[in-house]
Amino acid sequence: MNQFILIAAAMLSIALAFIAVPLFKDRSRFGLVTLGVAGAVLIFGSAGLYWKLGNHAWQEPPTAADAGAPHSIEEMVGRLEAKLAKNPDDVDGWLMLGRSYFVRNDFQKATQAFEHAYNASKGQNVEAMVSYAEALTITDQTALGSKAGELFESALKMDPPNQKALWYGGMAQAAKGNYPVAHDRWMTLIRQDLPAEIRPVLADRIRELDKAMGRTSDSELDKISAPGAKPLAAPVAEAAAPPPAASAPGMTIHVHIDVAPAMKAKVPAGAPLFVLARDPTQPGPPFAAKRFAGQALPIDIDLTEQDAMMPGRTIKDAHQLLIVARYSASGQPQQASGDLYGQAAVTAGAKAVKIVIDQQVP
Repeated sequence: MNQFILIAAAMLSIALAFIAVPLFKDRSRFGLVTLGVAGAVLIFGSAGLYWKLGNHAWQEPPTAADAGAPHSIEEMVGRLEAKLAKNPDDVDGWLMLGRSYFVRNDFQKATQAFEHAYNASKGQNVEAMVSYAEALTITDQTALGSKAGELFESALKMDPPNQKALWYGGMAQAAKGNYPVAHDRWMTLIRQDLPAEIRPVLADRIRELDKAMGRTSDSELDKISAPGAKPLAAPVAEAAAPPPAASAPGMTIHVHIDVAPAMKAKVPAGAPLFVLARDPTQPGPPFAAKRFAGQALPIDIDLTEQDAMMPGRTIKDAHQLLIVARYSASGQPQQASGDLYGQAAVTAGAKAVKIVIDQQVP
């Protein structure tokens, strides 16, 4: 049971600490660049995709000799640390330790463990390389544009179908403005055998790239992303796409946003407006996010399950919701000094909320 908890927790680890996939809804080049530079990661931290991306066997089936096996994650981590102190070249051991730290949300130590695995393999183990790059992205939001991005590029050279490398590598290229490369990588990814809940999310991101490049969607993408679609081994002939099917309504929160009179003169010209749905009881990326370029107020918007950063972490999955509307003086998703913001809690059963931007970050 402990092994199951460990694996499941590792699968559910999020590699994003900021606004990610939903920011593609800003059609501008600036929006896409902001997304990538911020380190957008990780829509694919869901259990299904993590399971698909992992290739480590974890532990052999239990035997009679397992009577002395550890009975908690802490015990297992302690034993692994002691073992690796004596055998620092054990790549699989470092990988296991890295995943264990993820379970405990100790991402700094996870990064160090994966770095040890990468170094012990002399840069030849793709799993160690990708895990190290992913952990770097979690702990440093700029890493996707530097060290982590380089590692994902190396991983793609060694293992072109690698799913994590394709996803993150696409994100890095989108951040640089290389939209065709990002598009090709995500199309390669979506043709693979992905969990059913991941495929339509990825398809939406590809369509956003299409729109950013002035393209229309194609029939292959519609076929791949359709419910029950099977992975394709190779692309099919390009054709005009039919109108996309309407998505299920799901949960929706209507948000009315205005700015206090005393704050109107302080709104930076052209500053983007970020609207986020957070759960104070569940740290991590927002449960919904939208970005509006130079948006004047008042404005009425809807936050829906479709604005989630990743499957399984939507507004309907939150225990409680705090909606934040913030003008970013820096243009970045992260809160910074000088930003103007307002927030309001969504009470139980409420489907609408009003927010007044009346505060400024010191």
